[in-house]
Amino acid sequence: MLHLTATVNYHSWRRFWARMFDYFLIGFLFLLLSRNSIFALHNIFLYSALQLIVVISVEALLLARTGTTIGKNFLGLRVVSPTAPLDFNLAWKRTFWAYVKGLWLGIPLMMFVPAWFSRQVLRDSGSTIWDQACGTHVEAEEVGRLRYVLFGIAFFLLFAAIGNYEVFLQGLAQN
Repeated sequence: MLHLTATVNYHSWRRFWARMFDYFLIGFLFLLLSRNSIFALHNIFLYSALQLIVVISVEALLLARTGTTIGKNFLGLRVVSPTAPLDFNLAWKRTFWAYVKGLWLGIPLMMFVPAWFSRQVLRDSGSTIWDQACGTHVEAEEVGRLRYVLFGIAFFLLFAAIGNYEVFLQGLAQN
């Protein structure tokens, strides 16, 4: 007798790329808005820590107000909490643990190690460590190919802006 099992897709790659988009977008906006601050000029470690706190806080604010972020919305993802309102405190806790446990605070190259382990936990249990800790889960809607292509273009443009930061600043200065 042949048994067919349905594969459950927890959208790990959509979740990862949505987080990366938000991380780079909010980080880049922070960089633009704070480029002349005393932190940016004198202490890169303090500046990086402050940037991470801002990224986590902005993402939490968006989650608390709308249940999604720019990257998540683009890819049809929404964070929900069936047991408690998704207020700022719960959203901040969830986002904080996602960056600590899921990305090791965004340490370049190293962040892919916990991301891979987090994907394994998601695949095996249906939930991430931070969603389990916070009683939240992610709902996903169907997303067509066009939306993926537009997301890829938006991500490419964001990276182009980041990569051409000095040119970008010169353009802002001329206006």
